[in-house]
Amino acid sequence: MIRIDREIDIARPPEVVFDHLADVERFPQWQPAIERAEQVSPGPLGPGSQLRLVLRGPTGPIDVLGEIVAIERPSLLALRTLSGPATVEARCELRPEGVGTRAKFTASIELKGLLRFAESPARAAIDRELPIALADLARRIESET
Repeated sequence: MIRIDREIDIARPPEVVFDHLADVERFPQWQPAIERAEQVSPGPLGPGSQLRLVLRGPTGPIDVLGEIVAIERPSLLALRTLSGPATVEARCELRPEGVGTRAKFTASIELKGLLRFAESPARAAIDRELPIALADLARRIESET
Protein backbone atom coordinates (compact mmCIF):
# COMPACT_ATOMS: atom_id res chain seq x y z
CA MET A 1 0.00 0.00 0.00
CA ILE A 2 1.20 3.49 -0.85
CA ARG A 3 0.58 6.18 1.73
CA ILE A 4 0.77 9.91 1.14
CA ASP A 5 1.06 12.50 3.90
CA ARG A 6 2.10 15.98 2.72
CA GLU A 7 1.45 19.54 3.86
CA ILE A 8 1.85 22.83 2.05
CA ASP A 9 1.24 26.44 2.93
CA ILE A 10 -0.80 28.53 0.52
CA ALA A 11 -0.91 32.32 0.85
CA ARG A 12 -4.68 32.52 0.38
CA PRO A 13 -7.62 32.11 2.77
CA PRO A 14 -9.07 28.59 3.30
CA GLU A 15 -12.27 29.48 1.41
CA VAL A 16 -10.30 30.36 -1.73
CA VAL A 17 -8.14 27.24 -1.46
CA PHE A 18 -11.17 25.02 -0.82
CA ASP A 19 -13.11 26.42 -3.79
CA HIS A 20 -10.15 25.72 -6.07
CA LEU A 21 -9.70 22.16 -4.78
CA ALA A 22 -13.43 21.37 -4.90
CA ASP A 23 -13.69 22.41 -8.56
CA VAL A 24 -13.72 18.92 -10.07
CA GLU A 25 -12.81 20.09 -13.56
CA ARG A 26 -9.58 21.57 -12.11
CA PHE A 27 -8.41 18.23 -10.68
CA PRO A 28 -6.07 17.67 -13.67
CA GLN A 29 -4.34 20.99 -12.95
CA TRP A 30 -2.99 19.75 -9.63
CA GLN A 31 -3.12 15.95 -9.78
CA PRO A 32 -0.55 14.63 -12.28
CA ALA A 33 -2.26 11.25 -12.76
CA ILE A 34 -5.59 12.78 -13.85
CA GLU A 35 -6.20 13.75 -17.49
CA ARG A 36 -9.88 14.71 -17.13
CA ALA A 37 -12.44 14.91 -14.36
CA GLU A 38 -16.15 15.62 -14.29
CA GLN A 39 -19.05 15.25 -11.92
CA VAL A 40 -21.50 12.69 -13.31
CA SER A 41 -24.21 12.80 -10.65
CA PRO A 42 -26.75 15.65 -10.62
CA GLY A 43 -26.86 18.47 -8.10
CA PRO A 44 -24.24 20.32 -6.12
CA LEU A 45 -21.04 18.57 -5.08
CA GLY A 46 -21.67 16.77 -1.81
CA PRO A 47 -21.25 13.43 -0.03
CA GLY A 48 -22.19 10.68 -2.48
CA SER A 49 -21.54 12.80 -5.59
CA GLN A 50 -19.97 10.63 -8.25
CA LEU A 51 -17.06 11.67 -10.43
CA ARG A 52 -15.64 10.32 -13.68
CA LEU A 53 -11.86 10.49 -13.66
CA VAL A 54 -9.71 9.67 -16.66
CA LEU A 55 -6.26 8.65 -15.44
CA ARG A 56 -2.98 8.52 -17.33
CA GLY A 57 -2.20 4.82 -17.49
CA PRO A 58 0.93 3.06 -18.69
CA THR A 59 -0.93 1.79 -21.79
CA GLY A 60 -3.37 4.66 -22.24
CA PRO A 61 -6.28 6.41 -20.50
CA ILE A 62 -8.10 4.58 -17.71
CA ASP A 63 -11.68 5.44 -16.69
CA VAL A 64 -12.31 5.47 -12.95
CA LEU A 65 -15.48 6.16 -11.01
CA GLY A 66 -14.96 8.15 -7.82
CA GLU A 67 -17.19 9.36 -5.03
CA ILE A 68 -17.08 12.30 -2.65
CA VAL A 69 -16.97 10.86 0.87
CA ALA A 70 -16.96 14.12 2.83
CA ILE A 71 -17.07 17.80 2.00
CA GLU A 72 -17.10 20.64 4.54
CA ARG A 73 -16.38 24.08 3.15
CA PRO A 74 -13.76 25.43 3.84
CA SER A 75 -11.96 22.71 5.77
CA LEU A 76 -12.35 19.22 4.27
CA LEU A 77 -12.62 17.40 0.96
CA ALA A 78 -12.41 13.60 0.85
CA LEU A 79 -12.98 11.09 -1.92
CA ARG A 80 -12.52 7.45 -2.81
CA THR A 81 -12.49 5.38 -5.95
CA LEU A 82 -15.32 2.97 -6.69
CA SER A 83 -13.68 1.34 -9.72
CA GLY A 84 -10.37 1.23 -11.49
CA PRO A 85 -6.92 -0.33 -11.13
CA ALA A 86 -6.41 0.90 -7.56
CA THR A 87 -8.38 1.50 -4.41
CA VAL A 88 -7.74 5.11 -3.44
CA GLU A 89 -8.93 7.04 -0.40
CA ALA A 90 -7.79 10.65 -0.31
CA ARG A 91 -8.44 13.67 1.91
CA CYS A 92 -7.44 17.27 2.00
CA GLU A 93 -7.80 19.12 5.28
CA LEU A 94 -7.45 22.91 5.33
CA ARG A 95 -6.84 25.14 8.31
CA PRO A 96 -6.03 28.83 8.66
CA GLU A 97 -2.33 29.52 9.07
CA GLY A 98 -1.53 33.18 9.62
CA VAL A 99 -3.07 35.02 6.66
CA GLY A 100 -3.05 31.87 4.53
CA THR A 101 -3.90 28.20 4.66
CA ARG A 102 -2.11 25.01 5.68
CA ALA A 103 -3.28 22.21 3.38
CA LYS A 104 -2.72 18.63 4.49
CA PHE A 105 -3.06 15.93 1.83
CA THR A 106 -3.34 12.30 2.90
CA ALA A 107 -4.10 9.25 0.81
CA SER A 108 -3.83 5.51 0.70
CA ILE A 109 -3.45 3.78 -2.64
CA GLU A 110 -3.75 0.02 -2.99
CA LEU A 111 -2.89 -1.25 -6.45
CA LYS A 112 -4.99 -4.16 -7.71
CA GLY A 113 -4.17 -7.25 -9.74
CA LEU A 114 -0.82 -7.36 -11.49
CA LEU A 115 -0.33 -3.65 -10.82
CA ARG A 116 0.45 -4.48 -7.20
CA PHE A 117 3.86 -5.63 -8.46
CA ALA A 118 4.48 -2.07 -9.70
CA GLU A 119 4.09 -0.53 -6.25
CA SER A 120 7.74 0.49 -5.88
CA PRO A 121 7.93 2.37 -9.21
CA ALA A 122 4.51 3.95 -8.53
CA ARG A 123 5.66 5.11 -5.09
CA ALA A 124 8.85 6.55 -6.60
CA ALA A 125 6.85 8.43 -9.25
CA ILE A 126 4.53 9.86 -6.60
CA ASP A 127 7.46 10.88 -4.40
CA ARG A 128 9.06 12.60 -7.40
CA GLU A 129 5.95 14.29 -8.89
CA LEU A 130 3.81 15.19 -5.87
CA PRO A 131 6.03 17.93 -4.36
CA ILE A 132 6.23 19.63 -7.76
CA ALA A 133 2.46 19.34 -8.30
CA LEU A 134 1.67 20.76 -4.85
CA ALA A 135 4.08 23.67 -5.29
CA ASP A 136 2.46 24.38 -8.65
CA LEU A 137 -0.99 24.18 -7.02
CA ALA A 138 0.04 26.76 -4.41
CA ARG A 139 1.37 29.08 -7.15
CA ARG A 140 -1.85 28.73 -9.18
CA ILE A 141 -4.09 29.53 -6.22
CA GLU A 142 -1.90 32.39 -5.03
CA SER A 143 -1.94 33.96 -8.49
CA GLU A 144 -5.75 33.96 -8.76
CA THR A 145 -7.49 37.25 -8.19
